[in-house]
Amino acid sequence: MKRAGMVLAAGLLVMSSLPLFAQQANTNANANSNPKDAYYKSVPVIKVWMHQLGYMVQFWTSKSQIAEIYIPLTWFNQGPNSKADIIYGNEPGYPRLVIFWVDGKFDHINLYVLDSYNSLTWGVLSQATDLTSKFDVQDVPKEF
Repeated sequence: MKRAGMVLAAGLLVMSSLPLFAQQANTNANANSNPKDAYYKSVPVIKVWMHQLGYMVQFWTSKSQIAEIYIPLTWFNQGPNSKADIIYGNEPGYPRLVIFWVDGKFDHINLYVLDSYNSLTWGVLSQATDLTSKFDVQDVPKEF
């Protein structure tokens, strides 16, 4: 009986001292990897216009005006470095545009579109006009 008590006491002592040997977290690395201020804006989309350089998205602003944003194709399919993702579906909230900002800077865009190109929410921009300057986008505005 004495021996079982000693084994139990030694086991409890070992278990209670294990946290002392745990690795301490590097607070500098965690501070840089976790954003301090992240927010998003979800905007209902009126129409998504396709072009060989990207997508032009029309939406209603908070001032009840139609605005547009140009999303270049170079923002898509970059893996973890992508600035934009397009998600096809047939959900009730589609089409919509969700823009993410992290620490006050633009991070990425998710474009939720209907999976049927026959929908009235899809269109094709004319190739006759030169829209190269419109699709030369580095950032998106914060005003919606």
